Amino acid sequence: MKKLLLLPVFFITFLVQAQGNYQAALGEALTELKAAKTPEETQDAANKISRISAAEPKAWLPAYYATYAHIALSFQLKEDAQRDAVLDKAQSSLDKALTLEPKESELHVLQGYLHQARLAVSPMSRGMKYSGLTVASLEKAKALNPENPRTYFLLGQHYFNMPKMVGGGKDVAKPLLTTAVEKYAVAPPANSLSPSWGMNGAKSLLAKCE
Repeated sequence: MKKLLLLPVFFITFLVQAQGNYQAALGEALTELKAAKTPEETQDAANKISRISAAEPKAWLPAYYATYAHIALSFQLKEDAQRDAVLDKAQSSLDKALTLEPKESELHVLQGYLHQARLAVSPMSRGMKYSGLTVASLEKAKALNPENPRTYFLLGQHYFNMPKMVGGGKDVAKPLLTTAVEKYAVAPPANSLSPSWGMNGAKSLLAKCE
């Protein structure tokens, strides 16, 4: 009888430990992602994060980082078809995360970033469609959390790369990038797994606006 009573306790303990272990594994995979220098290394890190996401269907952060890793990979690839295929995987992961947390600002920031990556594959043919989608996603992210610095960074990046004749340019980008840098300074990540990317990119673009 005692053995029968011990079984449920053992499995409960196992499940609690398993649920917490993904954070350590995710942290290790993110360290690998930050250190990645080649498409192959980025792909390896993205695969690891995707496996963690698959094993944690109720956690949005692994799906968030699976999306982020595949977006990063898309910018390292040369073939348009490969880039789009990687971004399809990114969108699939992001859709999962949005189902779990539809009002999470960081996820809508990432949707804006994904649209930017789609646009970057073919700016001439995709500019009209994905420019609007990028801004719409980032404005939604800003409405959900006006203090999120990544929103202003990506909006600044978007307008920095947009021709002046259609509403872009350095003069439009500069105040957004300035706000981004200011908000990065006063909004440190809550913990080691919280999104923290973009500060160096915002500073670099702002310097180019001077």
